[in-house]
Amino acid sequence: MSLDPLHREVLVSLPPPRAFRRFVDDVGAWWPLEAFSVFGAGGTVEFVEGRIVETGPSGETAVWGTVTESREPQALAFSWHPGRTDGEASHVRVTFTPTDDPAVTLVALEHGGWEVYPDPRASRESYGSGWVTVLGRLAGGESR
Repeated sequence: MSLDPLHREVLVSLPPPRAFRRFVDDVGAWWPLEAFSVFGAGGTVEFVEGRIVETGPSGETAVWGTVTESREPQALAFSWHPGRTDGEASHVRVTFTPTDDPAVTLVALEHGGWEVYPDPRASRESYGSGWVTVLGRLAGGESR
């Protein structure tokens, strides 16, 4: 079964270079770990040596994915498998596009590779709403 990639967008009130750095450097500050993580609230997540790593409250770690493309400040792509193995990874690509307002960036996320999930349609649907929340936190407001 092949499903189209999921697309979500949000406007971030930062110029593209700063929006890119916020996504990468500050992911632990804006990511909603209480709702979307392996270990739950009380931990952190960060990009470490090309990987996205969650550290739980007791020091346990989980790799969420590996960076496959980094073109700062335009794009970032990574495998995606929180709570799963590398072989069960889907793929996420995030772009950072200038808008007419130099202080605002359009952050667009594409998530594909649904075939790795036991129920691809249900996973795509779940991530569809999840990414809205996550990107909303990145922007400090609403996403679309």
